[in-house]
Amino acid sequence: MVIPLSVSDEEPLTGPALPIAEEDWTRAGNLVGNARRILLVSHKKPDGDAIGSLLGLGHALESAGKAVTMACADPPTNAMARLPGAERIVADLAPLYRLDAPLPWDVIISADAAGLDRLGAIYEANQDLFDQLPVIDLDHHITNHRFGTANLVDPAAAAATEVVTLWLQRLGIRPNVPSATALLFGLMTDTLSFQTEATSARTFRVAAYLLDCGGPLAALATGFRQRPLSSALVWSKAMGSLQFAAGGRIAWFEVPRSILESSGPGADTSGLSGFAGNILGVDVGMVIEEGLDGNVYVGLRSQTIDVAHLAAQFGGGGHQRAAGCQFPPPATIASVRSTLLPAIEAALRG
Repeated sequence: MVIPLSVSDEEPLTGPALPIAEEDWTRAGNLVGNARRILLVSHKKPDGDAIGSLLGLGHALESAGKAVTMACADPPTNAMARLPGAERIVADLAPLYRLDAPLPWDVIISADAAGLDRLGAIYEANQDLFDQLPVIDLDHHITNHRFGTANLVDPAAAAATEVVTLWLQRLGIRPNVPSATALLFGLMTDTLSFQTEATSARTFRVAAYLLDCGGPLAALATGFRQRPLSSALVWSKAMGSLQFAAGGRIAWFEVPRSILESSGPGADTSGLSGFAGNILGVDVGMVIEEGLDGNVYVGLRSQTIDVAHLAAQFGGGGHQRAAGCQFPPPATIASVRSTLLPAIEAALRG
């Protein structure tokens, strides 16, 4: 089935000023329109926008007659795992194809990942696959590498799910209820329930459209607020690590691996950097986490400086107000702290 490339009869959600070249819209539309089997991927350690993009796009494309595989190096957890179809997301592509046989996909769509390296093991273990298939890069991070055969990258979008929704409307595909549910979830989580600086009038138009498509706002908001006991235990154990620097302008938590391991399944540090950043007088909130995989992960939040630029200095990226980076072994929490604090203090000095 060839998906129509013309804009649908519905009132457009956006004007003509999107920073995506018309040839990229056309190329992406043709790639999907001519494909029968599509591989959707998103970044490791996924957030709600990553999983919302995978599921929202996956359900919509299936409603248009496409065969869809959804993959992410790390499985969805907590509220993300309760989204319709989340159980279908695979973490390992190896059992699904062989390079010496016809490939089971015609195109790859990468959603919410600034670079192929952000896909983690999904890319690292399957680089030959990515070399052989066209890739559509769909994202909203200002640090995006434009690595796709077609690049649907809009840094003005509040979430990747916003770009997904705009693209679906352009393709003439109206999200069904499972799709609208996932897309609205991603939009809500990445905007902190429409409170971030990136939230625009267009974001609200997209949200209203997804509500009209059947997205259950109240149910999603309740699920978004709920936290598993394991994550609450992480917070309780991490609170004692709160520290300040630069005269109180930097606040951070340190979470060793032992805290995650002792807190139970699904334990994570989600929200801690934002909590630190919301302390009165703090310009930069940070969490330094020793991951179960041996990497040290850093989450940054700020309302005054560009933390995406800061994270990019260490191979990371993200949004102007929310970003992150990681440090491989033999990095430790102490070594990462010693590396980052001078860089943050320099950024604060301007």
